Amino acid sequence: MVVAIAIGCAVSLLARGALTPRLALPAAIYWSFVPLLQIAGLAAALRRRPDAATIDAFFRGFGPWLLWLASFAAPWTFVPAPTVFGEPAYPSAWWVAGALAGVWSLWIDFRFFLPLRDGSRAHAARDVIVHRMVCWPAGLVIFVAPAGWQMVESWFRP
Repeated sequence: MVVAIAIGCAVSLLARGALTPRLALPAAIYWSFVPLLQIAGLAAALRRRPDAATIDAFFRGFGPWLLWLASFAAPWTFVPAPTVFGEPAYPSAWWVAGALAGVWSLWIDFRFFLPLRDGSRAHAARDVIVHRMVCWPAGLVIFVAPAGWQMVESWFRP
């Protein structure tokens, strides 16, 4: 729930430069697939339906992504979009920050699974891989596939 609300707030900041419930609440609903995919990945990794306490504990590890998202959305509140986009280092900085958030998140997830697998590093690593293999391909299909189809279509356009 917190993840979806944070994403909704970020969407509102990016779209309007202000936090408005009219934008944040629908965006939180639209983006609710992110936590649902995370829970599906957790269930696949654990090979059982996780209880509420396990889900809550797992989502505590979402901090790096929420920090990245908040730091990405914050400049849009204080600085006009052309200024933000006009910075030459803007895209590279966010790619690097996203990579750091990804590595940090990977480590947190590994540490989450470790005690659940009696300290076996191999089993914890397998759980992280299973979780990522459920979540990331689905996210790529949602975000990359529409653009991919447009690119394929443009190749056949006269």
